Amino acid sequence: MGTIYLYKERNIRSILPSNKKDVETVLFPERFLNSLSDEKRKELPKRIFPLLKRYQKFMLSKRRINKKAGKTLYQRDLGKLVRVNLRIESEAWMILGLLSAAHGVSRCFMLNYLFWLDSAGVGDSIDEVLNVGCPPFHNSYSYVWHLDLVEKTILRRIEFDPDPLFSDS
Repeated sequence: MGTIYLYKERNIRSILPSNKKDVETVLFPERFLNSLSDEKRKELPKRIFPLLKRYQKFMLSKRRINKKAGKTLYQRDLGKLVRVNLRIESEAWMILGLLSAAHGVSRCFMLNYLFWLDSAGVGDSIDEVLNVGCPPFHNSYSYVWHLDLVEKTILRRIEFDPDPLFSDS
């Protein structure tokens, strides 16, 4: 009888490159893009990291966008979508992916949501409450997607350190 070798390493580990940018394709509502000048369109990639710095604590502390843990929401019906290639910092893309996964939405959905929050002026009201006296990002993040096939439950959870939102002290 032969031997079966199973791969026991269950992690994928990569170096998070600093100052590296990759071209990513993002879907934007045509109406949003048409509202921007050519200069503002060129600035879109540069706005992503500041948006994440401003809103990530708010997004971590609010109720999840998608209530169904087993589904991923994509763009809402906002009319025609336009594909745009953006050169985005790798770290920003990873944080955006983490927030998106925890909320059960696509990166495109989350990015458009952050732009909407900013245009609605939400950041002005939360800057003094959530963003004063602490660094813009946490030291580490962990995303857990737990499937319990016996209990028939699905759980999405995001953990971060330090956790000033729900600390015991």
